[in-house]
Amino acid sequence: MNILSCNILLVGLDAIRCEDFSALLSQRGFQVKAVENGRQAFEGFEAHLPDLLLVPATLPDMSAGQLCQRMRLNAATRGIPVVVVTDTPDADLEQMILEQGADACFYSQADPVFLMFRICALLREYDEDVISRGGAAFRQPSVAVVTAPGGLLWAWQGEGREVPPVLPDLLRRQGDVVTLIDDPERFDLADWPSGRPQPDCLVVDLGCPRFDGFAFARTVVAMRRRTRQCLRVLGMAESGQVSGQMASVAFSAGVDDLVDADIAPSLLVARVGSLVRRKMLQDETRREEAHIESARARMALADALRRVNADLAAANRKLIEAQAKLVQSAKMASLGELAAGIAHEFNNPLAFVLAHENTVNRGITRALQAVREGDTLAAEQALAKSSERLTSSLLGLTRMRDLVVSLRRFSRLEEGEFSRLDVPEAIAMVLTLLAPKLGQEIRVVCALEAPPELFCQAALVNQVVMNIVSNAADAIMEKRRENESAVLTAGTEDRIEITSCLEPAPARGGQDYVITISDTGPGVPKSLQERVFEPFFTTKPVGSGTGLGLATAYGVVQAHDGSIVVTDAQENGGACFILRVPYRAEEEKRTNAA
Repeated sequence: MNILSCNILLVGLDAIRCEDFSALLSQRGFQVKAVENGRQAFEGFEAHLPDLLLVPATLPDMSAGQLCQRMRLNAATRGIPVVVVTDTPDADLEQMILEQGADACFYSQADPVFLMFRICALLREYDEDVISRGGAAFRQPSVAVVTAPGGLLWAWQGEGREVPPVLPDLLRRQGDVVTLIDDPERFDLADWPSGRPQPDCLVVDLGCPRFDGFAFARTVVAMRRRTRQCLRVLGMAESGQVSGQMASVAFSAGVDDLVDADIAPSLLVARVGSLVRRKMLQDETRREEAHIESARARMALADALRRVNADLAAANRKLIEAQAKLVQSAKMASLGELAAGIAHEFNNPLAFVLAHENTVNRGITRALQAVREGDTLAAEQALAKSSERLTSSLLGLTRMRDLVVSLRRFSRLEEGEFSRLDVPEAIAMVLTLLAPKLGQEIRVVCALEAPPELFCQAALVNQVVMNIVSNAADAIMEKRRENESAVLTAGTEDRIEITSCLEPAPARGGQDYVITISDTGPGVPKSLQERVFEPFFTTKPVGSGTGLGLATAYGVVQAHDGSIVVTDAQENGGACFILRVPYRAEEEKRTNAA
């Protein structure tokens, strides 16, 4: 803070004093404003807070003590210093005013230099101050008395006897923690005893022949900047030596208050208490400001965290949507690969129905003719043959209907949602679609021992199982093409086994739903078993695979908090894919998904 830019409020001064003080303060560069009484002063606080108040001992509507007490009750005005102007140099009145919360008293007829000294000392900011590391816990005020035998403070009120100083005892009676420093050269704030609180105020002997009090004050200011520990300094000079020039020297040395040796003990204790109170009020104000800044920082951090969480949630939604689209794309690609076989599945029963149409028509025509001719036996034979043909056609149409239903179920878009799924029914649908690809050469064996219903995404079967079974069929057919004669000679059967069971999951504290798919194909080399789930990685010839099938399957299983691995089949030497997902109740899964 620049002292000369401070605002000083004159409260309740008579017109002559108000004019004199305004001229004096304005001449020194302060910005001055005056109000008639305490009520107007408090009303003005709502719009602008002054940096210091200058008031008489008695205002038109209240006393200076009442004004100070009201100001100390409010956090916004608690730290504003108050200087009280008195008509007479009354020590008892000054003590009472200081004990009521004022920061300084000034006799109106005294040298104006002393007023400027007190005002500048009160407005002096300690930019290097930090909040006490002890936090907001209560602690007693701490005062250090710096003197030595032969000094003013050592003999003060001791009638010239070489006895320990009496000031420490006076301060202890007020509840202060007091430390006597009789060797100022060894004084160091950085090396202060850990068991004692660092002093809030130093009472320095400026008339001790063993050390230079002003030089010591300047050393304290340097320590204060280095250790970032603030304390106030009160200096005691010899009787009659306090002058305007000494006040200027004291202010430059960092002294906050200046008294002479003639001061009454009770008034000296009050002056020390005023400095301590001022220091502790400023500490409390700065602590509150630090807490406010910390709260604002936490709020800003919380807002930033909420924004990051919102961004992450949006990114997660986009990833889920992208995964659903990838699953759908892979599904359509699978349908594209199966298009020829599915067309063949439609064409066979359709051709069968069309071929039997003429047979049925001819049978009905013969039956009608036989009825006209009265040949009942011939009519019955013709109708029976037509009925057989219609029954055969119905079987073909049922096959076509089942295939259409399977296609409709397989191509739906709701596969990213968790719901109850009949696993055996879903696997049967997949095998229906893959029937043209499996043909008569590959036999599929299912041993589904796990519970039929699983709360999962439909893609777990529609996409994952279908991709693995389709890849197994491709691998088996490739193996047959490469070594067809050996397979025929050996007389072995190409097959795909699909099993399911429940296994304990100690890590989760529940059970895992395990689906195992093994085949009699060539298997997956161990060097490639960890790469088969990488996107765009494929062991198929160029143009025969995209490398997205197993990558999509891996993503679907991960969405279930499960795992998928590939190993060597133990019995038939082919590949073995093991899918493992948590087996949970529907309500529990929905809670986790939410």
